[in-house]
Amino acid sequence: MTQSKLIRRTLTDFFRDLLQGAMRTHQVESSEDSEFYLVKLLERFAHPNPDWNSRPLAIEYLESFHSPTVHRYAKLRHVGDTSLFLSGIFMDNLERQIVPTSYYISLGQLAYQQLAGLGGAATGSTGSLFAEMAERFVDFVRVLTEISFEQLFHGDAQTVRVYTRWLRTRSKQDAEWLLRRGMIPVDPGSRSRH
Repeated sequence: MTQSKLIRRTLTDFFRDLLQGAMRTHQVESSEDSEFYLVKLLERFAHPNPDWNSRPLAIEYLESFHSPTVHRYAKLRHVGDTSLFLSGIFMDNLERQIVPTSYYISLGQLAYQQLAGLGGAATGSTGSLFAEMAERFVDFVRVLTEISFEQLFHGDAQTVRVYTRWLRTRSKQDAEWLLRRGMIPVDPGSRSRH
């Protein structure tokens, strides 16, 4: 293949396209800053540090309150980012664990709320980005879940897991995802549809 036929894209372009497509699918709008932040978050987790998930996030969150501002910022950002990434990209896996996705969502929202309150020159942030991240956390989880289901871990086994989870939770997001695949979510024990 000649070099002229190769498509050259950066990881940033790739994740931006995925993110914008998932945002359109779920009709989620955000500021440019938060969209850029989400793209960079996906890039960071594409090449994570080896110990990115070695400590419980709740410990990191609690330790942040006893840390100097700069370290507090880093710990809270790690908790918020990791919670968002795990609850969005690995929602399916989390649903099979003892700790539910809702735990990570709550913890991530709290971390971003704390970051929004820090603001100022000490952190290099005005706080508005993290306020939006906290307020729109659930929307951003839906967007990342769409990327996970559609682009990263799609397939028949995924469809069966989503349907099984829908039977248990009756999640609107899961029902919509199944409908987009041409499946009408029906509980075999009843005659009603979602």
